[in-house]
Amino acid sequence: MPARPPITALFRPALPLAMLACVLGAHASPISDSLEQLTQGQRFERRISLSTLGLLGPSINVPPGSLQEFYFPAHGSDDARALLVSVPRNQPGASFAVNGVPVSPSTVATKGGTNHDAHGSSPTTASRFPLNGQATETRLGMQAGAMPQDGCTAVADSGVALNPDSHLSYYPSAQSTAAARMRGAAALPDRPFLLVAAPPLSSQTFDTAWRVGVAMSQQGRPAIVHTLPAVGDTVDTRTLSIPPGLASIPAFAALGDAKERHAISNAAEIGALLMLDAPGLLADVVVVDPALQGQVGDALDALGAQITDPDARSLFTQWRDSSMPLARKGLAATSGTTIIRSRLGAHPVWAVPATGAAGPDLPGGGAGWQRLSATANGAARTADHQASHPIVRWSGDTAREQYIVEAPQSWSATFAMLPPTASSHTPSRIEVGFTLPAGSAVRQPVGVLHWNGVLLAARQLKATDGRRQVLAADIPVYALSALNLLQVSLEQDAPAGDCRTMQPAPSGPATTLDLDVRFRAAAPKELPRNATFADLIPALGFDAEMAVPQAFLGSPREGLSTAIHLAAAANLSPGAARLVLVQDGTSYVPTRPFIAAGVAMQDARAQVTLADQEIRFRDHPIAGLPWEAPERRQVSVMQVVRTAGQTGLQWYPLGNDAWPGATGLLVNHASLALLGPGAEVAWISGSGALVHASDANHAGPMYEWRSLFSWGVPVTLGLLALFIALLVASVIATRIAERRKSAASEGTP
Repeated sequence: MPARPPITALFRPALPLAMLACVLGAHASPISDSLEQLTQGQRFERRISLSTLGLLGPSINVPPGSLQEFYFPAHGSDDARALLVSVPRNQPGASFAVNGVPVSPSTVATKGGTNHDAHGSSPTTASRFPLNGQATETRLGMQAGAMPQDGCTAVADSGVALNPDSHLSYYPSAQSTAAARMRGAAALPDRPFLLVAAPPLSSQTFDTAWRVGVAMSQQGRPAIVHTLPAVGDTVDTRTLSIPPGLASIPAFAALGDAKERHAISNAAEIGALLMLDAPGLLADVVVVDPALQGQVGDALDALGAQITDPDARSLFTQWRDSSMPLARKGLAATSGTTIIRSRLGAHPVWAVPATGAAGPDLPGGGAGWQRLSATANGAARTADHQASHPIVRWSGDTAREQYIVEAPQSWSATFAMLPPTASSHTPSRIEVGFTLPAGSAVRQPVGVLHWNGVLLAARQLKATDGRRQVLAADIPVYALSALNLLQVSLEQDAPAGDCRTMQPAPSGPATTLDLDVRFRAAAPKELPRNATFADLIPALGFDAEMAVPQAFLGSPREGLSTAIHLAAAANLSPGAARLVLVQDGTSYVPTRPFIAAGVAMQDARAQVTLADQEIRFRDHPIAGLPWEAPERRQVSVMQVVRTAGQTGLQWYPLGNDAWPGATGLLVNHASLALLGPGAEVAWISGSGALVHASDANHAGPMYEWRSLFSWGVPVTLGLLALFIALLVASVIATRIAERRKSAASEGTP
C-alpha cells in the first residue's frame, strides 16, 4: 500500500470537561491527577489544501490588475484555525486579505535556496494568518501590489502566484458546532481517517465502509482506513505521551515501553490506547456496528477494572460516559440510516451505521456545488468594499444553486461539482443561467464555460431587459475527472467613464448565476465488443458490480483501500453499485458491467505478467516503463475483459506488495493500464507498446490523447504538404500540356 502521510501532532489541551473538576477535590491522588490530565485529550492538526479542493498544478497565477479569492470550507467557530499561504520567493510583492480584511504576512518558513532545488522545485515562502473565532467560512484574497484605496489606484505591471499546497490548518474540537450534515464531505481534511472494527468484518460493515469511502473519494477526500487493534496486534508506542502518575496501572505501564512494534497482550491496553488518543486510532468517520461497539466497550471495561483508586475510577467513568458514546450498545440500531455527529475521545467524528447495501445517508447526498475561487479584473474593488462582499457568494435560495457575482469588469469563478451518491452520477450536460444587470449590452459581454479546463461553450450575451440567458453544452467523456471543476467566465468591456466615475463593487450592479448539471439518464444499451475505458466509465456509473475476495473481510485495511480506490477510479456509484464477495476457489460470474479485484474469472486471461523483474505483455517485455526493478513488484494492472456476456474491468497485482492508490478517473481510449506505487498510470496499446505514462491526477484533461497528437499532427501536416505538392504538380503539368498543344497547333500548316 502507498505510504501513509505523516500527521503533524501538536498537542494542545482541549477544553476540560466541566464535571471532571468536581471529582478531584482538595486531596486528589497522583493517579487521578494524571488521569485528569489525560482526559483533556490531545489535539491533532488537520489540513485542507487548495490542491485537495481541486486547484492543481505547480502554481496558481493571479493576473496583474486582478483580485483573486479562494474559498475554504466552513468549520466550527470553536475550532482553532489559521491559514498557511505558500508563495514563490522570487516574485513581486503581493497583498492579502482574509475574509475581506487586509493582513500583513508573517514568514514562518522558507523552502529551497535562491534557485531551484535538486528536485526542480522553486524556492517558497510560507506565511501564517491567524483566524478569529467568529467566522466559520474562510476567504483568502490575493493580488499583486498594495490593495487599492480608490478606483484610480495604479495596478501592478506583473502578476503573482500562489502555491496549491497553501492550506487551512485547524484543530477539530469535540465540541465543534460544524455543519449538522456532512455536506459534500467538505469539512473533512485532506486525507480523512475511516475507522472500522477489528477484523474480521461482517459483510454488511465492509459493504457500508467501501461505499462511504467511495463517496468521500469522489469528492476529493480519499480515505485512510484504520481498524481497531486486537489482542496480538502490534502498535507503535514511541509517540505516546503517558503521564508518569499512571505507571501503577498495568495497561499504561505496558504501553510505556516506547517500541516500534509493541504486541498488545490484553484488552485493557486497547482501552488505554483509546484513552491516549493514539495516532493509529484517529478517525474522522466511524462505521458503527455491534462488533465495534462491543470491542470498544470490552476494552474500556478491562481498563476500568485495573483502575482501583476511587477518585480515578470515578473520573474514568465520567470520561467514558461523555467521550466514548460509541461504546453504548444499541447506538447503531437507534440511529437507523442517519449519519450522526459523535465523538471518539477528544475528537469529533461522523458515526455511520453499518446498513450495508440498504445504504446510510452517504456523505453529500444529492448533487451540489462548492465554490473554490473567483477572479475579478480591475482596481475598482477597493479594500473597504471587500470585508462583507466576496466576489462570489451564495444567493441564499435553498431551492436553487444560485450565486451572486460582484465585479466591476471581467470575472471568472470556479466551482467543484459535488456528485450525487445515487445512480446516474456521471455528468453529461451543464447549463448556466446568466441574469446580467441592465445596461450590460453596451459592454458586449461574452459568457464562457470550461469543464476541467476543456472549453465547452462561448457566446455573446444580449442583456437588454434583465432576463435569464442560458449557456449550455454537453460534457464529453474525455473531459471527465475524479473531481469535476466548472469555470464560468464573463468577458466584457470596462465600464464607461474614467476611474473616478466607476462604481466600485458592491455598489455597482451584480450578476446572478444559477448552475444546473444534468446526469446520464441511462446506461449504454450495449457496449462495443472491443470496449475501452472510455466506453466503460459511463456504464459503470449505473447498476454495476464490485467483486472482491471474501478474504478482504479479514484484512480490511488492504481490502477496503483496494475496493475504494478501484471503484473511484472506475466511476462506480456508491449508492447503486452492488458488492459481490467471492469465496476462495470459486470463479466470479458477472451479471452486469463489473470491476473484479483479485478474483478468478472464466475466459479472463491476465495479459501482463512479471518475470525476471521484467513487466511483460503476452510474454514480450514492455520498454520505456517509468519504474525501476524493485518498484515493479508494486505495480498492478487494470484491463478490460469480457466474460459471461458482460464487459468490465479486471484488476490484479504483479507482486505481493502491489496495492492500488488514488489514481484519479481512468478515462482513456485504451484497454489496459498499469498502476504504479505512486498512483502513476502507464497506458499500454493493443500491441504492447507504452502509449503514455503520467500521473493521472496532475496530467490534466485529454492527457490520453496527447501521444496520439504527437504523431498524428506531423502525419497530417505531411499529408497536407503532399496534397499541395501534388496539386501544384498537376497545375504545372496541365499548363505544360496546354503549351505543347498550342505550339503544336501553331506549327500545323
